[in-house]
Amino acid sequence: MSDTNCITVLTARGATEILKTGGSQAWRLDASHAAKHQYLVCVQNSKKDWGSQEAKHHHAFMIGQISGVSRAPENPKRWIINIDSYAEIDIPDQWDGNRNPVSYRNLENMRIDVMKLDFKPVSKVIPSAVRDGKVGDVHEYEVKPLNIKDAKAGLALYFGVSEDDIQITIQG
Repeated sequence: MSDTNCITVLTARGATEILKTGGSQAWRLDASHAAKHQYLVCVQNSKKDWGSQEAKHHHAFMIGQISGVSRAPENPKRWIINIDSYAEIDIPDQWDGNRNPVSYRNLENMRIDVMKLDFKPVSKVIPSAVRDGKVGDVHEYEVKPLNIKDAKAGLALYFGVSEDDIQITIQG
């Protein structure tokens, strides 16, 4: 097993909110590095006065299989770690006091055996997206509109290059 195979986040959001948005957001991180990891482990921070805490403080409460990293809808300067499946867990004492709420760890060291977990799919509906000029739900098979900045960010992640190395030409 590699030294790090998961991203661990200390979050004030609960499982309900994370599943509703399809991932954990709004993080400052190296998106291309984060996208190379297979799992996201969410650890509850119940000491914040915002969010929707549902688990005990410093308990790992959810593990998700990472499907990608994209710009956070609520703050385009930050990132959302998207998941396509998840399992509920309850493992106490999973935060080491690090001031950075994002860390890269090893599942084995966290006492997590993914082979023993029952992963469930995450809904593929993206709420409040624009479709045919109207606000509504966009399902996984539909393409959602995006701007040049977001397109560059996504292409940079996909190809593993800097956003400055991406040039987009629109004809017509």
